[in-house]
Amino acid sequence: MLAILGAGFSGISTAETEAGKQLLSLRLVPEEVTLWGVQARQQFLVLGTYADGLERDVTLRSRVSISDPAVATVGEGARVLALADGRAVLKAELEGKVAKANVRIEDSQDERPFSFARDIGAILTKRGCNGSECHGAVKGKGGFKLSLNGRSPQDDQRWIVEGQRYHGLVPSSEPKNPRVNTQEPEKSLLLLKPTLSVSHGGGKRFGVGSSDYQTILNWVRGGALYGEERGQRGGEIDFIEVFPKEAVLELAGKQQLLVTARLTNGWREDITEHVRYVSNNPEVVEVTAEGVVKGVRRGETVVIIRAAGHAVSARLGVIDRPILDYPDVPRGNLIDDSIFSKLRRFHIIPSALSSDTEFLRRVCLDLTGTLPPPERVREFLASKEPRKREKLIEILLASPEYVDYWTFQFADFFRVMWSNASAYREWIRESIAQNKPYDQMARERVSAQGVNGPARHYFKRTGEVLLPEDTMIEDIRVFMGLRMDCAQCHNHPYEVWTQDQFWQMAAFYGRVSRVRDVGMIFDDPAGHGERREPRVIHPRTHEEAQPRFLDGALLPESEQADPTMRLAAWVASPDNPYFAKVIVNRMWAYFLGRGLVDPVDDFRSTNPPSHPGLLQALAGDFEEHGYDLKHLIRLIVQSRTYQLSAEGNETNKDDEINYSRALPRRLEAEILLDAISRVTDVEEKFVIHHYVGGGMELPGTRAIHLVPESSPAHFLDVYGRPPLRETIPVRERQANLAQALHMLAGPTYTSKISKAEGRLDRLLKDDASDQQMIEEFYLAALSRFPSDRERAELETAIRRQPSRRKAMEALVWGLIASREFTYNH
Repeated sequence: MLAILGAGFSGISTAETEAGKQLLSLRLVPEEVTLWGVQARQQFLVLGTYADGLERDVTLRSRVSISDPAVATVGEGARVLALADGRAVLKAELEGKVAKANVRIEDSQDERPFSFARDIGAILTKRGCNGSECHGAVKGKGGFKLSLNGRSPQDDQRWIVEGQRYHGLVPSSEPKNPRVNTQEPEKSLLLLKPTLSVSHGGGKRFGVGSSDYQTILNWVRGGALYGEERGQRGGEIDFIEVFPKEAVLELAGKQQLLVTARLTNGWREDITEHVRYVSNNPEVVEVTAEGVVKGVRRGETVVIIRAAGHAVSARLGVIDRPILDYPDVPRGNLIDDSIFSKLRRFHIIPSALSSDTEFLRRVCLDLTGTLPPPERVREFLASKEPRKREKLIEILLASPEYVDYWTFQFADFFRVMWSNASAYREWIRESIAQNKPYDQMARERVSAQGVNGPARHYFKRTGEVLLPEDTMIEDIRVFMGLRMDCAQCHNHPYEVWTQDQFWQMAAFYGRVSRVRDVGMIFDDPAGHGERREPRVIHPRTHEEAQPRFLDGALLPESEQADPTMRLAAWVASPDNPYFAKVIVNRMWAYFLGRGLVDPVDDFRSTNPPSHPGLLQALAGDFEEHGYDLKHLIRLIVQSRTYQLSAEGNETNKDDEINYSRALPRRLEAEILLDAISRVTDVEEKFVIHHYVGGGMELPGTRAIHLVPESSPAHFLDVYGRPPLRETIPVRERQANLAQALHMLAGPTYTSKISKAEGRLDRLLKDDASDQQMIEEFYLAALSRFPSDRERAELETAIRRQPSRRKAMEALVWGLIASREFTYNH
């Protein structure tokens, strides 16, 4: 075990490898299934669990048979074809192990009712015809438009039959070119182009006489109608599932994916052959059109599976070799259960627990945005109290610095600006200080009525008129993690959101009026203040948009007097599947360096969470505890996952997404400046911009107290503070040349160190020894004592310098310019 955990890990012996290949058990998936209709099919998987801990797809190596060949037959790859009504048992055998599954067949002679959405939509999706790079693009391609991934089947049927092209805000003036010919069905462009019978920019998609060709030909011969479902057996797809949702492969290992549709009538149907598979990273795993995944390179990625109007993903990890003697890692709470279970499945060993010095510096920066003073570092490191970490967390959560720091963080993504700062920031501060439930904060912020603090959010720049669509875009991104910007002018080019949904959501803000003279915000049906028109007009239909929630529910007319109140109630309710997950994900990213969904406000089907079960569990726990932010923070920082060391091992040194070690995080500009001021013990003096009144900020003002526009600071600009908060700020954390120059010659790094009455000046005047000063600055900057080697080398270097002061200034500069200081790790 020590060899695996240490840097000297050299692999697994041949004997261990052979032992790991021993088959322990076998199972069939699904274990039970009901097939219905003519030629109903079901793909089965045979999975073997081995001594090395891996579960491998052994379908092609197994002998698979059916107990009653008159009921069903078994084809290549364990694919069962229904023949007659009845029951049978499917049996798989491999290396002396046996697995069984029950098969039931009903209505085997009944034709399945036709469905355009399911039957034609499946072909267009499987062949990529309605993808964002082809006819599913915003403007379509080659004069032909389809809805993205078949999400609007009625539009697709109309566009195919009529040949109409959709252009978003402006209807197309181009001549229509129908894609079907009901008089001569074989001459339909919908058949000629994908078979390359005529020129087709998308290349060949299927052949003449293929099953796809025949399905489309029969549909055209029948009049190319949209059609209606008939009877219970013809249910539409409600949602789709994939098995396995998560799997681990060896290099060159293979896994067949199994995709099942859940129908609106409650039935299940195997659609493995009728969906489109796309690997998000083909350098890690490749996937065939049939859904067979192959491990290419060590790493982790997802495969996106698209059915007509639906999408799901499977997460695949690829490993070099399994770890046979996996260590038993202690677990503290639900976070550790999820994180460490996945690490075990993916054969990644987490780092050891962080040292007290690592933990102390990390948690102080994360909870309060400040460094612990040297005397507190000494006290914490000397303490033998077994629960000192838990006690420290509680002390920090109850501190005024906690309130200051989290006011700063919320002011950032809630967008406190100089034009709204006074009351708005104070509302945030009071909310943090009171530990106000986050759902209450969200309702107050979205409804924003009257002259109170959150209503100041609407007061942006002088002379700016409120636009409902802009307000909606921001609120939906902050509280639901959705980026709906692209749906403003057309259906979203990559997601399910339509242009109609965009304007229906914007309509909730149509009556928000701002009366500047009295500073009031309110929902006014008559339209006063800056917005004289209380209606939101859909730019394509030129009709008034009616407020409708994203789940499809229309706001009743009786409740439209206060639409933002109703929207706020819905946004912050358990009925909204995004609300709790989004804030949990954002808070997780603050502490772990990366969101479970990353970026934190980009929830979409092609960006699934790295740990979906954990995200769901955290959101559920957050709801159960009354949306208590301190409870959530406590849960995260008390976990062993959060407290892991940043020091990697051979199995996790390349891991960036599974939280197997602490990820070093560059300090935000404001935190870095405050930290330098704290180490040097020299307060920063901030100026106030002339257009806010000019002058200087009050003594004791920290960088995190500032509003960017009202308090200019070159250091903060150089180190990535967003200059404005007109939109949700995105911080630049990459090092750059300006930072390097500032570090060498900027006053923050030069004059602060040597300032009179600063920490260094006082120590020199007190005639502190070299050892004392080295220790003091290590504790102040890095929250640790210098190592024996560091101490000896520094004392020698200081003695060699002609000026003791200059030598000490160089020491302090080296510490605050180091990566260890500028990162939280």
